[in-house]
Amino acid sequence: MERGRHIYRNHWAIPAQQNLKIKNSSKEDLEVVLYNPSQTSDLKYMNSSNELKVLPKNDSVKTRINFANEFYVVNTASSESTFRLKILNNSGRIKAFIKKQLPKN
Repeated sequence: MERGRHIYRNHWAIPAQQNLKIKNSSKEDLEVVLYNPSQTSDLKYMNSSNELKVLPKNDSVKTRINFANEFYVVNTASSESTFRLKILNNSGRIKAFIKKQLPKN
């Protein structure tokens, strides 16, 4: 994981106790920078191996995401949170959907 300054062109508001599902049309394993600008609460994200990892408040994480699988950002806070995403070397289109529940595996 790396930290640093990035320009985020994609951002979404995630309602309290809901999840953001992100799809990329390129279906590749890409490097991404995830950013949680909240000053009060952490977010969580589900990686390609269905592990929930913490995205700390007011911090960014650089990681790899396989967009052939589903990718979720989870808001467990009692208030709306904003999430920002930068996909490095992306050639596809990004779509995002709000979901109330995570998939069961």
